[in-house]
Amino acid sequence: MTSDSLKLRLEEAEDLAHSLSEAISSGDTKETVRLSQRLSELSVPVSVSISSEAYPPNSIRLKVGVEDAQSDNYIPVTVVVSLDMTIAQLKDKISHDYGFHPLLQRWVIGKRLAQDKETLFSHGIREDGDQVFLFILSAQAAKLTRHQHQQDEDHQRLESIIESVLLLSRGCQPTVEKIAPPPATPQTPPPLPPKVPPATKPPLPPKPQSGWSCTKCTYLNKPTRPGCEMCGEERPVEYQVPDVYQPDQEETLRLQQEELAMLQYQQALEEERERNYISLLETDDHSLVPNLLEVDCPICFCPLPPGEGAVLRDCLHSFCRDCLKGTIVNSMDAEVSCPFMDNDYSCNSKLQDREIRNLLTEEEHQRFLELRLSIAESRSEHSFHCQTPNCPGWCIYEDEVNEFSCELCSETNCILCKAIHKDMNCKEYQDDLRIRAENDLAAKQTKDMLEGLLQNGEAMHCPRCDVVVQKKDGCDWICCLMCKTEICWVTKQARWGPNGTGDTSGGCQCRVNNQLCHPNCQNCH
Repeated sequence: MTSDSLKLRLEEAEDLAHSLSEAISSGDTKETVRLSQRLSELSVPVSVSISSEAYPPNSIRLKVGVEDAQSDNYIPVTVVVSLDMTIAQLKDKISHDYGFHPLLQRWVIGKRLAQDKETLFSHGIREDGDQVFLFILSAQAAKLTRHQHQQDEDHQRLESIIESVLLLSRGCQPTVEKIAPPPATPQTPPPLPPKVPPATKPPLPPKPQSGWSCTKCTYLNKPTRPGCEMCGEERPVEYQVPDVYQPDQEETLRLQQEELAMLQYQQALEEERERNYISLLETDDHSLVPNLLEVDCPICFCPLPPGEGAVLRDCLHSFCRDCLKGTIVNSMDAEVSCPFMDNDYSCNSKLQDREIRNLLTEEEHQRFLELRLSIAESRSEHSFHCQTPNCPGWCIYEDEVNEFSCELCSETNCILCKAIHKDMNCKEYQDDLRIRAENDLAAKQTKDMLEGLLQNGEAMHCPRCDVVVQKKDGCDWICCLMCKTEICWVTKQARWGPNGTGDTSGGCQCRVNNQLCHPNCQNCH
């Protein structure tokens, strides 16, 4: 933007501001709106203030109590002010009349720290005798340097000279013929006497404070006050109430009221905790927690009036009962997850058993339990299903267990042979199985199953009695159930030599000369 265009904008803004002031003063609303709109289009900084003509014209005598941090004296001062005077103007007046720099002044009016832009009228000052408080800071606390103070004094002195010159230029002065003075004889001025350094006054001893000084507004508070009475700033953490302090009657009443309020708060808090505990106990008696507020189901988006929905206990998400029931029925997992999901979050909480039982009918719940059992069996690594036809019984076996007695059909299953063979041991059953396999389809299928295990390396023949044995889990040491021979699974031979346990002349000879019997050996001893 060029300087010419900026000059035109400022000139137009000045005219608009002057016209806007007249429009507001005359109460012309339409003109005020038009001028304000045009002035806002120029985007120039504007300051709006109330003219001094709007305030009462009379001056009042303001009572000012002055105190500082170094003196015990409370000095009352009367100052003549106008109601439209701002705090900044009042500071300048005190600085001009009494020499206290504006940075050193803190004005408190009506127990509130006054700001520079506020007027005396805004603080409720109306008539003669109204009281205010002035606290004088030290130069160190106000961070006022001697150089800055000298500059401000020179600036005030220059302003007073300029004001005097302007007043003289406005008056009528008679014309006087000037006569040239006689030429002055040059004289040597007498020597100046040496400057005597001013006597340094000893510093005043610090005033013993019966309270704590606010770090924000410097107001001196009573020792027991937890916060500043003027600005609300918290009491310094390191401050401790003196043991010899005796609060006055007003402070004692405040402390009693504060203690009573704290007791009432603690009592209300305890009552609320008791109500919450009783509500929790009542909620625990219900299998399904109803919603207390009206919400929308996040699945079907139907509104749920209070009491018609369900709130899940683990995650507190609310749904309608039909959507939760559909989630359970269509679940293909043993645990039903919360169906809540959005673009940023998917809930992983699980529905509790009592919630599922409450949402399903008896028949649906029974089917759900059967599905759970089926899923658990299929996912278990060491599960064995009863070989009785149509029997739902199954178990999870351990390495040293070789038989499973089904409690549903009362049959005893051989886990090694994966069959039921009453009154026969494993060898007799396997010999009989080879004979029956020629004519019996079921026996042939069992025989083929055993041969498949042998071919796949999942079973082997005992090196002594030739019965089919199988390793279920654990280390590579197994024992034949028929002849009790200890066998090395990885080498498919006896663990020890012909003399039994400890004979390393034969067998797999594992750990002889600290050598494993096979690179894949998993502790066959």
